[in-house]
Amino acid sequence: MKGTCFPNLESITPIDENESAIPQLLILDCKNIDVRNFWTDIRAWNFSSPCPRFFVLCNAEPDSRFEKNSLDNGIQGIFYNNDPLKLICKGICAVLNGDIWYSRKTLKKLLMEKRSSSNSLIHPAVSRLTGREKQVLSCIASGYTSKAIADEFNISMHTVKTHIYNIYRKINATNRLQATLWATKYLKFS
Repeated sequence: MKGTCFPNLESITPIDENESAIPQLLILDCKNIDVRNFWTDIRAWNFSSPCPRFFVLCNAEPDSRFEKNSLDNGIQGIFYNNDPLKLICKGICAVLNGDIWYSRKTLKKLLMEKRSSSNSLIHPAVSRLTGREKQVLSCIASGYTSKAIADEFNISMHTVKTHIYNIYRKINATNRLQATLWATKYLKFS
């Protein structure tokens, strides 16, 4: 994966035609962003590219509204201004592998907010999920890795991957971020 640093979204140059299929990781510094246009710019810039884009934010301050907007706008990860470099490297690797990287505290808070605001929403796919698939989906939405899910339920990695495959198929998701967003909207967590 190729990387280039830009001071802001406006200065990002269009990608070369030969690079259009190469996924791009964009790490945006939140230290001095103008929040008024930030989300509009993110959405516009993300949809303007034919290649996959992974957005992560760094130097963020803990703020539940900002974190909720980040998740709602497809940001795959947030790194806070006091996160150690080792954690940031681990998180970037996770994002590049299709995971999301938010703190468990943040995910739990957002899930609880979504749960209370969407109790009346019921999706037909909820009834098609098995009890174990709902547990695995809950773990995915809480930020667990596949290895952590396997350890949590004392099952093999192959079994976890099978559950994830079946979950994605049943809820029409293609990655952990979409599964998490679906779970926060339709799945009741206890």
